[in-house]
Parts: sequence; C-alpha cells; structure tokens
Amino acid sequence: MDVFSTFVARYGVAAVFLFTFLENVGLPIPAFPILMLAGAYASTRHAVLLLMVVAAVAGALLADGIWYFVGRWLGKGVLNHLCRISFNPDECLERSVDGFHRRKGATILFAKFLPGVNTIMPPLAGVAAMPLPYFLLLDFAGALMWAAAGVALGFAFGERIAVSARGVQGVMGWLLGVGLAATVAWRVGYRFWLVKRYATPRLAPEEVHRKMREGEEILVLDLRRDDDFAASDRMVAGAVRVRPASFHRRAHHLPRDRDLVFYCT
Repeated sequence: MDVFSTFVARYGVAAVFLFTFLENVGLPIPAFPILMLAGAYASTRHAVLLLMVVAAVAGALLADGIWYFVGRWLGKGVLNHLCRISFNPDECLERSVDGFHRRKGATILFAKFLPGVNTIMPPLAGVAAMPLPYFLLLDFAGALMWAAAGVALGFAFGERIAVSARGVQGVMGWLLGVGLAATVAWRVGYRFWLVKRYATPRLAPEEVHRKMREGEEILVLDLRRDDDFAASDRMVAGAVRVRPASFHRRAHHLPRDRDLVFYCT
C-alpha cells in the first residue's frame, strides 16, 4: 500500500488514471482505496479534487470501452474465458447473461461497486449488442458515482486516510497474499474433491441406446450450453432439457429410483 500511496502523492492525477484503468481492465489493483488516498491528498489542494474524479472516470471509461468492443467482436467466447475461474463456467456464463438482460441499466450503473460484476459487465454489454451511446451514458454515470464516492471519502477524512494507509500497509500486503493463496488452494482442492466425490463412469452412445432399446429405467438429461443447444437440430429421444445454470435447482428433484445419464458439450 505504501507503494500506491507514494505513487499517488508523486504523480497525482496521472496515478489515479492509471490505477483505475488497470483495475477496470481486469488486473487485481485496489482502485477504490487509491481514490480515497487521492481524495486525502487533495484535501489541502481543492483545485485538484475535480481533476482526480475526472481522471478516475476517464480511466474506467477507457478500460470499459476496450472490453465493450472486445465483447462485440469476439462474442461469448470472451465471456467463456472470463468465467473459467468459476467452479461451473457454464453456470457463470448463463447466470451473468440472464442477470444482465433482466437488469441492464442497474447492472451497468452499480457494476463498479460489485466485485466480479465490474469485469464481466462491459464485454457482456458488447455481446448483447447494447447501443454504444446508451452503454457509455450509463457507464459514465456509474463510474462518476464510484469515483466521486471514493474521492469524497478521502477528502472528508483528509490526512487520517493517508496516515492510516501507511500504518497498515504491511498488514494489508500480508493479508492480500495469504488471502490470495488460500483462495487458490481452496478452489483447487474443492474442484478435486468434487471430481473425486461425484465422478461417474462414462457410457458410450451405443450403450445408452442399448439400455433405452431394452427398456431399462434411465433418465437422459441434456446439459448442453444454450448456444450449442440452439445450434443443434437433434436431441436424444426422451431426453429432458436442463440448462447448466439451473441444474443446481433441479438436482434435488431428480428421481433416485433409476440411472441418470448426462450428456453435454
């Protein structure tokens, strides 16, 4: 944190622009605390206060604009890439898309205050082909609220924010490192546990066909992603369509008196 505070104190507006751009482009940079530090340092120089907010908004808009066009050009492929860190990438993708279509305006306005949503929102708007002026207007309003809130907090508490930031820099660094390592270890360990706990034998299509032909009690579940399902003109006879995003809600209602066969992409 001392590196950040020193950088802000030395480069001021340029540092605010850089850090807000880097966070919104996807790097793990804590931009909101940086805005608070900027507001604290500007508490004795009121003329710089507005420039800090403008720089933060400009950095966020530039990064979001880049992601918007990436989503517009590459389509859902970029969302698949962003959702890879999730335990269930298909669920992450479909939940994000569904939530965005239900609450487009609110999602864009408050995305900066929601960890995770902030990164996936701009390319999602591009994938959804949201008109660029409408997206920029909402994104500008959201970025302005976010930047103004951070700078205002720093300005209100003044030097106490800067002094506190320097005092806890070591603790924050250790907490960040330990927290990141623990998160990675937990995700990897939990994924291995899921695979080991719920691993089931694979069935060849011919075996499934034989079971169905001989009248065995099986239930076939179609778990293909929405795009793959919509692009296909075929479906296993008698199969039940279940979207990956809603499978966790259906799992407890599946019959337990027969074998379940899942197929996906």
